[in-house]
Amino acid sequence: MLLDIIILVLRETVEAGVILSLLLCISNQYKLGYSWFYSALSIGVILASVYAANFRLVGEWFDFAGQEVINASMQFIIYACLLTICSLLIFSNLKGYRQLKLILGIAIALAITRELAEMFIFYAGFFQSDGDLVKVFTGSFIGMMIGLSFGVLCYYAINIWNRSTSKIIQIIFLTLIAAGMSVQATQLLIQIDWLSASKPLWSSNWLLDESSIFGQMTYAVFGYESSPTLPEVILYLSTLIFIAVLSVVSYAKSGYLRVKPSHRSNPSSPRELNDG
Repeated sequence: MLLDIIILVLRETVEAGVILSLLLCISNQYKLGYSWFYSALSIGVILASVYAANFRLVGEWFDFAGQEVINASMQFIIYACLLTICSLLIFSNLKGYRQLKLILGIAIALAITRELAEMFIFYAGFFQSDGDLVKVFTGSFIGMMIGLSFGVLCYYAINIWNRSTSKIIQIIFLTLIAAGMSVQATQLLIQIDWLSASKPLWSSNWLLDESSIFGQMTYAVFGYESSPTLPEVILYLSTLIFIAVLSVVSYAKSGYLRVKPSHRSNPSSPRELNDG
């Protein structure tokens, strides 16, 4: 039981910790300050508390599919925010983008809301069932400390690189996390029959068991699915292709600007007069 609680809390904490570390790195590198982060964190805690307190009522929405719809909606919004941030990073347009703090804040507030609400609901279930609270709090503390430590480690590991290398790392990880978010949201919509279900295209359980500890961590952060369906694969690959195309376009534009020659003529220059 203790190990199960540690893994559950760790899975939720690691996902939020990695997203927070990446976005805080961007804020630190581009001198955005931290006031937006504290505001987003506070809003996320408040929304998570309200959501957890009314999760039964929310569950009755949309013909008793409210929780799946709300969670999928939050994941798709985070997905859009992360792709927008990646696009701005690729085109090096973060300094002049006035709404960047808002985009970062929305992503963090919704990430905190998702993960914290699930933990609140989990704890409420234990209080109602008179479970072993000592194991619950002990396991939660251990899982949370490991997850937060991993997030802090990611933050400093990214910051030790120069800005260009750090930007590449951020784009890669944000893209993979965004793609994973889209897969998780798609799975929720398939569960409530808002999207048609299809047979899995393959099974990679032989390579990485989704029920293993590492498999669960990979699912939490990158949306790993051992038996993906066609809609999930299409959305995942579309995300990767979209960012890859933006990167190629950005590289092509920067390369063109570097090698573009100047054709300005000056017929009155001394050299041309002498040649004449």
